[in-house]
Amino acid sequence: MDTKIEFPCSYPIKVIGVADLVSFQSVYDLSKHQFKSISDKDISSKYSKNGKYVSYHLDVVVDDEEQLRALHQSLMKLEGVKMIL
Repeated sequence: MDTKIEFPCSYPIKVIGVADLVSFQSVYDLSKHQFKSISDKDISSKYSKNGKYVSYHLDVVVDDEEQLRALHQSLMKLEGVKMIL
């Protein structure tokens, strides 16, 4: 089944990376570039049990697929990012 996303929509994004390399500020800055209405309150963080990894959860309102792809590509270029869900 081919499911299509209807835009605009609220879209959750999770960025997982090495805690010493990926900062809240870097994730926020790239997200703010793509989504002008995002605030620091729209991003939450959680560290792994040993503190080696961190995940950032973003809730953004996406206007189209191109905007979503652009954010994904920008975030993947950050040093230390391992995965984006």
